Amino acid sequence: MDLDTNQPDRYRVEVSGWDAKDNFFVEETDLEWKAEDKKAVNLRCAVRAGGVVFVRLLQQLTAGTSFPVAYQVLTSAAKDSSGSTIVALERLRPKATYKESFATESLVV
Repeated sequence: MDLDTNQPDRYRVEVSGWDAKDNFFVEETDLEWKAEDKKAVNLRCAVRAGGVVFVRLLQQLTAGTSFPVAYQVLTSAAKDSSGSTIVALERLRPKATYKESFATESLVV
């Protein structure tokens, strides 16, 4: 897959996590950010659907350090002729604590 990082919907990132064989990996690749908040990366290692990876922006959009963001692997396509796989991602959101859940439920009467 030939990715053009000069397009506005592509960002250079570092992806890390555990692959399908439970080995830790770190890869630099491009994140493609499509409409409706759909994201995908092209990885050389195989990852499991439902697994968690961490994506860190390498391009400095603002002053300071970029922090890794957790994503869940939605799908992982078969490897192409170059040995890479397109992986669809969805950002993980922290779950509400019991206290936050209880406060929200008490507001609904």
